[in-house]
Amino acid sequence: MRFFRILQILVAGILITNLTACGFTPVYGTNSQSAQTLSNIQIAPPNTRNEYLFVSKLEERLGRNPNAGIRLKYNIHIFSEGLEVFGASRAQRVGIVRYRLISLDDDTLLAKSSVRNFVGYDPGNSFYGGAKRDATERLIQTLVDKTVTDIIIKLQAN
Repeated sequence: MRFFRILQILVAGILITNLTACGFTPVYGTNSQSAQTLSNIQIAPPNTRNEYLFVSKLEERLGRNPNAGIRLKYNIHIFSEGLEVFGASRAQRVGIVRYRLISLDDDTLLAKSSVRNFVGYDPGNSFYGGAKRDATERLIQTLVDKTVTDIIIKLQAN
């Protein structure tokens, strides 16, 4: 048994060494193409509570970039859907973010897309308001993650 454990560690070490030798770099590393792309995006200001949550979580990922060359404009739509699963009441918070990336130099549309996700919660919980708020915050975090990934894909494809 001990031999197999040592063999596993040895193989893992060789694989890690090969990854660094082949020029592997983290996607969001400080000098990566993704980081440079994201640092050139300015986020439009929020108007609602959900937009505020979205922008604050997005700024955690992108930072504030007042001198950026690209502006991110977005629309967020969040709603509830009910489910009956084996007699247990469950609900979903569904979110859709439609966004546009616009060049601030010449006001041209660089990319547009939408992302969608959902989270479940128990509306029968005695803390219904808290459960719904928590579900909304979790949903917004997943929407931010999907939006950032989608932005990277769209901008690097251009």
